[in-house]
Amino acid sequence: MASILNNTILEKKERLSNIELLRIIAMFLILIVHADYFSIGAPTIGDIQKEPVDAFLRVFFEAISIVCVNIFVLISGWFGIKPTIKGISNFIFQSLFFLTGLYIITLIIGTSELSIRGIAGCFFATKLNWFIKAYLLLYILTPVLNAFVETAPKATFKYVLIGFYTFSCTYGWINAAQFMCDGYTTLSFIGLYLLARYIKIYSPTWSLYKTNVYLLIYVGCIMFVTLFDFMFPYLIGKRLPYSLFSYICPTTIIGALSLLLCFTKIKFKNKFINWCGISCFAVFLIHASPSTIFLYKNLFIYLHAELPVIIFWMVTFVILSSIFIIAILIDKIRILAWNIVYKKIEQKFNRFIIDDKVGLHRYLC
Repeated sequence: MASILNNTILEKKERLSNIELLRIIAMFLILIVHADYFSIGAPTIGDIQKEPVDAFLRVFFEAISIVCVNIFVLISGWFGIKPTIKGISNFIFQSLFFLTGLYIITLIIGTSELSIRGIAGCFFATKLNWFIKAYLLLYILTPVLNAFVETAPKATFKYVLIGFYTFSCTYGWINAAQFMCDGYTTLSFIGLYLLARYIKIYSPTWSLYKTNVYLLIYVGCIMFVTLFDFMFPYLIGKRLPYSLFSYICPTTIIGALSLLLCFTKIKFKNKFINWCGISCFAVFLIHASPSTIFLYKNLFIYLHAELPVIIFWMVTFVILSSIFIIAILIDKIRILAWNIVYKKIEQKFNRFIIDDKVGLHRYLC
């Protein structure tokens, strides 16, 4: 979900506005997930009984948004990651630009302290920012995955996917295989990547329906998850034994895949959407860095406690929109800085190659 996602995975040089729009939507959904369950938490049985409207809306917005991360990885698989030094360097530069910059700013304003842990967070060397590390490992492994995609017979590819998701959605989802980590892992990303590659290459019949079909499937997943997660504890008095808000929950995977298939069938061009899409990973970095994520969390905890339910969600969407816009604008500065840095590196590298060739020629002669 990153500069790599934005700059190295597309098969065509021209950006596809339909996919960029989906990328933007997915990033906004990440903001909602972090403002909802991550910040104010899942509603308890007591919340559902005493404040049903508030509890219902929290469940509903989480159900809408939980597909966010899976969408990003599916987009990568749809186009196929083509690893390059420039792509991975851009990804690392963007991450360092925001994480380091935010750490310095929070040190100045006094919300962070200078520490080894704080410095480690700038280099994503803590448990936070799991996505950066999980996606980076996926990026490293893509030559192997791409080799499998290109050489495996269709039947083999199909049975690997069936086996993977049978295992993932049973043992992984019910926590009988804890290494699946509810989808917070590269292993889950590998499955999503291969799933999207299979659909893009072989176009199975179920991937060829009209846009409305996939939109209805996504809405169906939302309603099923919302009603089941809300009504089960309300009627039974107990929580579901397994989370419907896991990244490896079947409804999460189906919902994310449905949105991807929906948007791949929408064709249009829009320069502004493309302009925003190229920078949307900055939205994740600016609010989910180790320096800012708990400020973000505490803000929504406070607002939820102080504001009426409807007002809270109205204010929340205004704040999230503001964060999105600010992140996009800051990332344009980052892009300018990256272009300058990369150009200088490229010039030095080319000069080194030329000097080396001249030296070798002189030696041979």
